[in-house]
Amino acid sequence: MQFDRAHRVMYDGLYTFAVRLLNIGMAAGLTVLTARMLGPGGRGIYALPGVEAALVASAFGGLSSATSYFLLNRNAARQVLLPVFGCAAILAAIAAGLLFVITGLTGQQWAAPPAAAVLPSLALLNVATGYAIGVKRVRFTTTLTALQTFLTIAAIGLSFVLFAKTPQIAIAAWIGATALAAVVATAAVLIDSRTRLTGSDRVGFAEYVRFCARVSAVYVVSLLNYRVDLYIVALFLPAAALGMYGIAVSAAESLLVPTQVAALVTSPHIGGLDIRGAGLLTARCVRNNLLVALAVCVPLLVFAAPLIGAIYGTRFLPLVPAFDVLLVGVLALSLSSPVSSYFTLKLGRPQVAFWLASVSAVICIATTLMLIHRYGMVGAALGSTAGYIAGQALALVYFGRVSALGWREMLVPTSGDFSLYFAFAGRLLRDGRRLLRPVH
Repeated sequence: MQFDRAHRVMYDGLYTFAVRLLNIGMAAGLTVLTARMLGPGGRGIYALPGVEAALVASAFGGLSSATSYFLLNRNAARQVLLPVFGCAAILAAIAAGLLFVITGLTGQQWAAPPAAAVLPSLALLNVATGYAIGVKRVRFTTTLTALQTFLTIAAIGLSFVLFAKTPQIAIAAWIGATALAAVVATAAVLIDSRTRLTGSDRVGFAEYVRFCARVSAVYVVSLLNYRVDLYIVALFLPAAALGMYGIAVSAAESLLVPTQVAALVTSPHIGGLDIRGAGLLTARCVRNNLLVALAVCVPLLVFAAPLIGAIYGTRFLPLVPAFDVLLVGVLALSLSSPVSSYFTLKLGRPQVAFWLASVSAVICIATTLMLIHRYGMVGAALGSTAGYIAGQALALVYFGRVSALGWREMLVPTSGDFSLYFAFAGRLLRDGRRLLRPVH
C-alpha cells in the first residue's frame, strides 16, 4: 500500500516535472524574447505592471489553499463553489483598490490600469489550482501553468510581428493571454465539478472567507519575503536595473521547479494522511528537495556568466553577481513548500507559516534597504538571501518540534528513499508506456 501510494505520487511527479520543464523552456523563451526585443530599459517597463499586480494578487493564494483544504477535508457538495467564486470577486476588487493606492504613492500611476486589468484572471487561476489539488488532479495544475505561459509567449510574439516591438504592446498581449487561460481554467472547473462534487457537506461563506483570509495573509507576507527585493529595486534603481534584476529573480526561481514538483504532487496526500504519516512524507520531500537543489545550483554557480551572456546578450552580464547570490537563497527556499503544506493543509494552522514568513520578510526588507544604495542589485540579492535562510531555518526547527523528527530525518537521504527510487525505476521499465495515463 505504501509503495502504491508512493508510485502514484511519483507518476504524478514525473508528469509534473516533464510539463514544468516544458514550461521552463517556454518561460525562458518569453524572457529572451522580451529581453532581446525591448532591451533592459524596455523590459523593465514591460515588467513593472506584472510586479505591481503580483504584489496585490499575492492574497489570491488564499483562494487556492482554502479551496484545497475544504475539498480535502470535507465531503463537499458543488455548493462550495459559491463562496469560492464570491470570495474571489471580493479579493479582486480589494486588490484593485490597493493597487491604485500603491502606484499613486510610488509615482508609478501609469502601471495601475494594466495591472488591475489582469487581477480577475489571476484570481480565477488560483481558484482552478486549488480545485485541482482538492480533487487530487495535480496534473491539471501543471498543465494550466504551461498553458498560461504558452498563450503569453504566443500572444506577445504575434503582437510583435503584427504591431510593434514596444513594452505597451507586450503588456496588452500579456493581459489578453492571461484572461484566455483563466476562461479555460474556470470552464474546466465548472464542468468537472458537476460529476465530482456530489457530497452532502456545505461550506458557509463566512467560514470560507475566514479561512481564506488567514491563508491570504500568509501569501502576502510570503510574497514580500520572496519578492520585496524586486519591489525595492523598482523603487530605487533605474528601469534597466529592474529589467536585469527581474531576469535574475526569474531565472533563480525557475530552478525551484524541480523541488516544487514534490511539494505539489504530495500536497493532497499530506492533507489526507494522519499526523504521523503526513510528517514523515513532508520530511521525505524536504530531503529530496535539498538533494535536487544542490544538483541544480552548484553547476550554475560555475557557468552562470557564459550562459547568461549567450542567452540574453552581453548587455545583461551585470546581473551575474546578483544571480550567484540568489542561487544560495534557492537552496534555502527549496525546503519551504512541503513544510508549508504540512502546517496549512494537515494541521489547518496557516498562522504558523504567516509568522515564519513575517520574520523572514522583516530580515529581507531591512537588509535590502541597508545594502541596495551601496551595492545595487547585489545588495538586493544579499538581503533576500539572508531572509530566505533565516526563515527556512526557523521553519525546520518548528516543524521538527511539532512532528518529533530530527535534523537527520529532515535533511539526510535514507536507504529507504533510494530503495523507493530504485523500485519505481524498475516499474517504469515494466510499464513505461503507461507513464502519462492517469493512475487510479
